[in-house]
Amino acid sequence: MSILKKYTSFIVNIIYGCIIGVANIIPGVSGGTMAVMLNIYDKLIDSFTGIRRHFKESLKFLVPVLIGAVIGVFAFSKLIKYLIEVCPMPLCFFFIGLILGSLPLVFRKSLETSFRPASLIPLVVFLGAMTALAFINTEGKDTASIEITLDVFNWFYLLFGSAFAAMCMIIPGVSGSMILMILGLYATVLGAISDILHNFINSCMLLLPVGIGVILGIVFGAKLIDICIKKLPQQTFFAIIGLMLGSPLVIYMKFQSRRPDSFSFDPLNIAISAVVFAVGLLIALAFGSEKIKAKLENKNNDNKTKKIS
Repeated sequence: MSILKKYTSFIVNIIYGCIIGVANIIPGVSGGTMAVMLNIYDKLIDSFTGIRRHFKESLKFLVPVLIGAVIGVFAFSKLIKYLIEVCPMPLCFFFIGLILGSLPLVFRKSLETSFRPASLIPLVVFLGAMTALAFINTEGKDTASIEITLDVFNWFYLLFGSAFAAMCMIIPGVSGSMILMILGLYATVLGAISDILHNFINSCMLLLPVGIGVILGIVFGAKLIDICIKKLPQQTFFAIIGLMLGSPLVIYMKFQSRRPDSFSFDPLNIAISAVVFAVGLLIALAFGSEKIKAKLENKNNDNKTKKIS
C-alpha cells in the first residue's frame, strides 16, 4: 500500500505540474495562481527556499512537479504558436482579458494589510515603466522564428529576461509568459520550444540561457519574493498591480507591431476579439475566485480528514 501511495502521489504531482506548466505558457495566466488553487503553493515555496535544509524531502516533491511542468510547456507550445500566426488579434485580446481578470486577486492580496498611501508609489513607477516600454521597439527580438542571431547580448538578454520572468511567475496573479512578452522574448522562446524536434541544435542553443535563467530565477527569486511579500507585502503587490495595469498596452503594441496586417478592425474581427476578451476575463475571474479556492481547500481538508479516520 505504501508503494502504491508513493507512486499515486508522484503521478498526482506530475499532473499538478502539467497544469502549472500550461498556465505558465499562456500570457495572463499565473502559474502561481494555479499553485494556490491546487493548494500546493506554500509547499512549492517551502521546497525551493528550504532545499538546502530539507534536500531529500524537497526533491521528492519538486521533481514530479517540474517533470509535469516541462510536459505541459512542450505539449502546449505548438498550439499557442499556431494561434499567434493564424489569429493574432483575437489571441491578443484573450490574453488581455486574462490579465485584467487576474487583477482582483492581486488587489485583494494587496489589502490584506491596512492601506498606506505610500504604497501607491511603486504602482505609479511600474505603471509608468510599462507605458514607456510599450513604445520601445523590440521587433528585432520578438519573433516566432528561432532564426535569430544569438550573439553575446542576446544570450544574456535571454538569460536575465528568463530569470526575471521566472521570479515573477512565482507570485500569484503574475504571469511569467506575460513578462517574456513585455520583454519581447515570448515568441522567440515559444518558437524554440515548439520547433525543438525539427531544429534540435538551434532550439537547444536558444533554450540553454533560458533554462539557466529559469533555474536562477526560481531558486533565488523564490527567496527574494518570499522576503518582499513578508517584509513589504502591500508595496510588493501594488508594484505587481502597476505591472499588470500597464501590460495590456504593451502586449497590444507587441502583437500589433509584429502583424499589423492582421489587426484589421472590421466588424467580424472586432466581434471575435470582444468575445474571446470576455472569455479570458471570466476564466481569470473564476480562477481567482475566493469561493472556488474555498471549495478546493474544503475538499482537500475533507480528504485529509478521511485519511486520518
